[in-house]
Amino acid sequence: MSSFPDVSVVIPTLNRPKRLLRAIKSLDDQEYEGNIKCVIIDSSADDSSKHLIDNSEFKSKNLDIKYIKNNQSARPIDNWILGAGELNSKYSKFLCDDDWLDKDFLKECISILESNEVDCVITDINVVKSSNVTIDNYYKVERGKITKEQVVKSLLGIRNIIPVTPTASLFETEILIESFYESLKHIECTKNLFGFDFFMSYFPVFKSKGTFLINKSLSSSSAGNDSMTLNVKKAKIAYCYFFALINLILSSNYKLSNEEENLVKHKLATFNLKKIFSKDYEELEWVNPYIAKLNFKKLLSSQIKKYYLKIYYFTKK
Repeated sequence: MSSFPDVSVVIPTLNRPKRLLRAIKSLDDQEYEGNIKCVIIDSSADDSSKHLIDNSEFKSKNLDIKYIKNNQSARPIDNWILGAGELNSKYSKFLCDDDWLDKDFLKECISILESNEVDCVITDINVVKSSNVTIDNYYKVERGKITKEQVVKSLLGIRNIIPVTPTASLFETEILIESFYESLKHIECTKNLFGFDFFMSYFPVFKSKGTFLINKSLSSSSAGNDSMTLNVKKAKIAYCYFFALINLILSSNYKLSNEEENLVKHKLATFNLKKIFSKDYEELEWVNPYIAKLNFKKLLSSQIKKYYLKIYYFTKK
């Protein structure tokens, strides 16, 4: 590259000062010569994070840190909404406060953005558990521009899963902002930070120039005991992703295959069953034209698998 575009990085945070500092340090360590604007949106009960930042030393002259205290936060998504208003560089990203980036993250992602017809680049990640066990290259992604079919088949469980965390992605700023505000339309999911990450990551695939996957772990994601996704029913998160996928499909000219459409109808049917037993699920629903149709064979197979796994892990204790 002959020049080095500015990058904006927003880190929403809540009561994680030490891990927040680790995230900022990963920006300070970047092997990238352009300016990095780091914006902290903090809704913590006290000023521990600010004090820690103010008393820390950073080596990069290209790193500019802006701290914003959010005393009006009512929902987890509010810090992200405030942060979106601070995205004003050519390239931008959100960084989760308990995650961090490899030193080559910006350099490699921007190289791809500058040389390919895409709006978003996503890397593979390392998942670090609370027991200090690390799973490298968690998603095992294939390098290259991802297709609509790959996204659909991944979310429906036909293919391997793909990265969704904002930590692993870098965007053209205009597309990031557009995709973020589009995701907010499903507020019952996004207010708790569910589904919007997937929607943003693959919005360019369905509505813009595209998303490019890098098969290297250039980011790390913490899976500690206080992770929000570990303390909520996985089914709720899964349905938020599912409805985000339907939203993306309906926003484009993608035509589902028979296999894909049958899986969508089956998923809708299982969702309707969940609604009977819990009104919480009803709030997550996204209006769509597909007709629910239960696949009893698949439902039975799924339940047997769940019980088998429960018995297996119980006997391993």
